[in-house]
Amino acid sequence: MSGYMLIKLLKSFLFIVLFNSFYYAQAIEPITIKTSARENPTTTFRCRIPAKYDKSSATKYRLLIYFGGRNTTGENEVKSKSWGTWCDKNGVFLIVPSYRNDNYWEPQKWSGKALLEAITQLQKKYPNICDDKLLFYGYSAGAQCSNLFPAWIPEKSRAYVSHACGVFHKPSERMKKVFGLITCGDADRQRLIINHRFIEDYRKLGINILWKSFPNHPHDVPVGSTYLAQAFLEYYHKLYACDLDSTIPRPKESRKPIFVGDDIDGAIYPIDSPMGKQIYQEDRVYFFSKELAHAWVKSATMP
Repeated sequence: MSGYMLIKLLKSFLFIVLFNSFYYAQAIEPITIKTSARENPTTTFRCRIPAKYDKSSATKYRLLIYFGGRNTTGENEVKSKSWGTWCDKNGVFLIVPSYRNDNYWEPQKWSGKALLEAITQLQKKYPNICDDKLLFYGYSAGAQCSNLFPAWIPEKSRAYVSHACGVFHKPSERMKKVFGLITCGDADRQRLIINHRFIEDYRKLGINILWKSFPNHPHDVPVGSTYLAQAFLEYYHKLYACDLDSTIPRPKESRKPIFVGDDIDGAIYPIDSPMGKQIYQEDRVYFFSKELAHAWVKSATMP
C-alpha cells in the first residue's frame, strides 16, 4: 500500500471517529437531580435527543425510560446503537437513570420523584416532549423498575417491557390500560417461575400480559428479546399516536384475541383453531394484533 493511500485511509478513519464522538456529545445531555436517598445525594439522568428533533413540531415527542442492570451508570445504555437507532426511527427521547442502591426500584420512596423532576427539567429545554404516556424498558434489577414505576404512575404510562425480572408489582386493574411485555430465559429458572405467576395473576383479572421465554438462555439478554421489546414498544407508540397529537382519534381497541401462541414451540394459531385449543393453559400466549404475533414468532428464531 502506498504512503498516499495509507494517509487517505487514516484520514477517513479519523473522520469517522471524530464524527461519532461529535454525534454522541451533541445527542446526549446529562441532568443531575438532588435526592434524599443516602447513597444518592445526587443522581444523573442521561438523555438522548432523537435525530432530526424539531423544536417547532406541534406533534409531541414521547419518552422511553431505559433501566439497565443493577447500579448501572447508564453510560453504555444511552449509547446503545440498537436503541439509538430505534429512538431515531420513532422520534423518541431516551432517558437512562444512574440510580445506586437505596432500594431505587421502589419509586414511591425517592427514585420516582427524581425521575419526574428530571423530565420536568428536560421539558424546559425541549418544551414539546410529552411528559406522560411514558414507555419503559428494563433488564434484571432494571426490569423491576420498568414494571414498578408504571404501576406507581399508571395514568402517566403507556407500555412497559421487563426482561429477566425477579420482582413485580401486585397485579391491579389500575394497569388495564398500560400494556405489558414480560420476557425471560427459561434457564433463569427462579425468575421464570416468578414471571409465570405474575402473568397468571393478571389473567385472573382479565388483563392480558404478552409473554415470551427464550430457550436455553440464563440471566442474559437474547437478541430476540430486544427485537421483540422494540417491536412491542413501537407498536403501542404508533397505535396511540393520539397521545402526542390531539387531532388524531383514539384507536379502536380489540377486546378479543385473534391468535394464540404456544410458548414451548414458538408457533401461533388462530384463536378458535383446533391446534390453538390444544395448547396447555400455562403455555398459552394471547395476541390482539397480527403485528405483535408475527414479531413474537420472529423473535423465537433469533439467538
